[in-house]
Amino acid sequence: MAAPICPTCETAARLTDGREIYPHRPDLADKPIWACTFCQDTYVGCHPGTEDPLGFPADAALREARILLHQRKIDPLWENAPMSGGYGHLDTDGIKTVQRAARGRVYGFLAARMGLTRETCHTAMFTLEQCREAWTALKGVSYPDIRDWAKYGEGRKPGAGRKRRASAPASGEGAAG
Repeated sequence: MAAPICPTCETAARLTDGREIYPHRPDLADKPIWACTFCQDTYVGCHPGTEDPLGFPADAALREARILLHQRKIDPLWENAPMSGGYGHLDTDGIKTVQRAARGRVYGFLAARMGLTRETCHTAMFTLEQCREAWTALKGVSYPDIRDWAKYGEGRKPGAGRKRRASAPASGEGAAG
């Protein structure tokens, strides 16, 4: 795995651990973290159990923007999906299944709105400007909107684009007599 590049200074980050980044958090001491060699306070965590970076290193302002985007826009959409109607009674496993599918739909919707691929639509890869763009893209959007988008496509309403069957003429109408 190649080291992630710092978007601020464009140098390769170095692999370190939580002892350096979070000295006051013993629970994170062994967590691998990629930190910029030159920019202070610019880093990114790793996928659980790996040294694969979650995205690109970020300074404090960008990390805060990414966190807020998750907490206030992205996560509530997929976390509350089971309560958005249309699913009936769900047990714990059913709720988790709906949430897992909903999370993928939310990211798919956001990727489409931002003109990104699903692979690059991840907040840990976003710049500050992309965080702002994502915030705007999700403004006023509900999970049922996203579910409709996934089912029918962008800008289409349920039933739009479907061919209507021509109705048979009523008795006596249009019949040659």
